[in-house]
Amino acid sequence: MKKILALTLCSVLVFSLAACASGDDASGDADGPIRIGVVNPLSGAISIVGHDGHVGQMLAIDMFNERYGGVNGRLIEAVESDIPDAGSATTEMNRLIHNEGLSLITGCYGSSIVEVAAAIADRNNVFWWEYVSVLDRLTEQGYTSVFRVHISGSIFGEEAAQAAVDFGRMMGIEPRDLKLGVISENGDFGQSLAAGIVRFAEANNVSIVLNDFYDARATTDTTPIVMRMMAAEPDIVIATSYINDGIDITRKMKLLNWSPKVFLGIGSGYGTYAYWEALDLDAQGQLSLDPTNAPVLESLDPDMRELVIEFSERFEREKGYPPTTVGYLAFQATWILLRDVIAVVGDVDDVDALVAAAKNINLPIGTLPTGAGVKFNEKGQNERCVIAVMQWDQGRLVTVYPDFLATRAVEHVPMPPWDQRDFVAP
Repeated sequence: MKKILALTLCSVLVFSLAACASGDDASGDADGPIRIGVVNPLSGAISIVGHDGHVGQMLAIDMFNERYGGVNGRLIEAVESDIPDAGSATTEMNRLIHNEGLSLITGCYGSSIVEVAAAIADRNNVFWWEYVSVLDRLTEQGYTSVFRVHISGSIFGEEAAQAAVDFGRMMGIEPRDLKLGVISENGDFGQSLAAGIVRFAEANNVSIVLNDFYDARATTDTTPIVMRMMAAEPDIVIATSYINDGIDITRKMKLLNWSPKVFLGIGSGYGTYAYWEALDLDAQGQLSLDPTNAPVLESLDPDMRELVIEFSERFEREKGYPPTTVGYLAFQATWILLRDVIAVVGDVDDVDALVAAAKNINLPIGTLPTGAGVKFNEKGQNERCVIAVMQWDQGRLVTVYPDFLATRAVEHVPMPPWDQRDFVAP
């Protein structure tokens, strides 16, 4: 009997030590760091943008720790993970939740990746804080612990269509006379935006003369896409692309000496510094539709203004170029997570308390660097997002729309044919 009791006590002790070692407590001991998951596509097809988002998140954590010493004297510690695709999202999310014992994870940009990651998080009662992905379905699943700070794809599409209408009016074209072309990569990203554009067009009597989808992963020559645009003769094109296809579409438009009066490229394909690096002066004057990456500093409160200046300097030192839109989106979303969710709750172990804190956030438009605010609806979707139009000017993006974010008027509207673009000559 004594032998059995001794063996039982020994087993309990071993189990207890193993449980402690496995990280079942997401935040560690009461005096240790508060551990959160930070996941991004750091390899693979969208790694260029994933790295920008990762740097934005990590700088927010570093700056928060430096300013406030963490939360209640406990530093925020990032458990970092690379999830380049849906398959790795499954593996890594389960590792972070079950092996690392995390109860709060934030990321991650790619829609197909996020769809898997958020589902696993919600199924395991883990708090998911999304800083970019526009996948409509993300906040339509009835999840209780998933929040998105960025805009949804279809609303993004509606905002893009509104911008197209406003640019049409700049050229004296009323909505009923505007011919709109839409080209989109055929994944969840492009489909969501296209749905919003179509919805807006139908409600506002705008004619869509082309609504074309293509496979960004399989398309290496975009000449047929450009030729279909040429045949449709749109006044304005809204293009939802990733970086490689966005670059090739621009090159093929130049090769064929064709462009619409206004070409509005969604920022993922047309607003990254890789776009300028690949095209140089051929990108001059091109328009990118995304949240602004040029904060209007005088409109921010003093604390946020100071943060933005420091963040911009540190991002450029690390990356070699100014913060991108994704960099700003990641930074501001992570800062709000730290300041208005984790610091309010005091820890990350109580997911219900994290959810309640998120639902209580009430930041007006204009609060954040991109001009956005934060107020979540009952589905966990931020309803105070802001979209801008930026224009490439000598390697930098300048915000030209809407008026409250613009730092100068848009130039070269309508856009001249490629062989008449003296403003891009060396």
